[in-house]
Amino acid sequence: MSDLRPLQEITHTEAIDLRRPELTIDLAALRHNAAVARQVAKGRKLLAAVKADAYGHGMATVARALRDRVDGFMVATLGEGEALRLAGITQRVLVLQGVMSQAEARRAARRFLEPVFHHASQIDAVGTVGFGLPLTAWLKLDTGMHRVGFTPEEFAQAYARLSALRGVRPNPNVLTHFACADEPDRAPTDDQITLFKQTTTECSGETSLCNSAGLLAYPHAGGDWVRPGIMLYGGNPFITGTAADWDLKPVMTLTTQLIAVREVQAGERVGYGGKFTAPATMPVGVVSIGYGDGYPRHAPNGTPIVVNGQRSQVIGRVSMDLVTVDLRGIQAQVGDTVQCWGDQLPIDEVAQAAGTISYELMCQMSGRVTRRVVEVSE
Repeated sequence: MSDLRPLQEITHTEAIDLRRPELTIDLAALRHNAAVARQVAKGRKLLAAVKADAYGHGMATVARALRDRVDGFMVATLGEGEALRLAGITQRVLVLQGVMSQAEARRAARRFLEPVFHHASQIDAVGTVGFGLPLTAWLKLDTGMHRVGFTPEEFAQAYARLSALRGVRPNPNVLTHFACADEPDRAPTDDQITLFKQTTTECSGETSLCNSAGLLAYPHAGGDWVRPGIMLYGGNPFITGTAADWDLKPVMTLTTQLIAVREVQAGERVGYGGKFTAPATMPVGVVSIGYGDGYPRHAPNGTPIVVNGQRSQVIGRVSMDLVTVDLRGIQAQVGDTVQCWGDQLPIDEVAQAAGTISYELMCQMSGRVTRRVVEVSE
């Protein structure tokens, strides 16, 4: 009998599995990176950043893997916080964008979520009503990012107003965010640390200053909580160096297959717009991945890629479903594994070649890429 079924009987999951790109998430590497963060934190508590679906790694999967390794979690939105609770996460959860109405404040209180107040309109919106159990709130101090948060001149009044709200616990916690901690010039971050400490001397709540770069490079920043993000996923928090410099392991590996090998004559152009011209007669590989899967369309000629364990490079324009690669000097055949980034090729190197950052590559993985969760090595 034929094993073919009517198309309407093929599930979405099965359809995804028919695509060759595969995203592997290594939970052992994730836990290793959390251990690095714990060691560097030197007694400070860890709020693991799992916003944006844990930087594309799967929020529930990551949170469950880390719940015995960290002290709490950090998300961007109230909806993300509620999703963590529905996934069974009971640790503290900080909500960066906070709440914008009494209804949202009530939902946050019901789920024991901790909203950040970064604008006077939020304090106005919440008002003087109670929500049953009072909210544990955070107040954001703008020390130099100039995006959201109260200025030092506004801070004392905002802190007093928030503390006085019936629905908020007294003595709110305070946090700030570094604008340049990933850059070699240390002066801007040192200035932010000094300003934070000067402005919050009278505050008795908990404090948090450090993201991944701040945690690794500014141990004197202090605070009760640190907020590691990209370092948990094996990305380099800095614009120089590598993640391996900090003993961080890649959690995400993106692989696919070589589906064709052909010979291109000297002078022939490859791909849309003919952006690569063969300098000599050469073998060209066709790889089953493209921007429809989340591979960066703007990756130029020369972007590194690994074919059958051998380092090669992308040539021609990335299309929706396919990428072409240079096979000169490469031993490869149809069906061989191609790694786009992971344990053989740092994602930061691909991001740099494509003119972006690893955060974006992690977050933009398409739903049609097969996902696999493993524990390779602790």
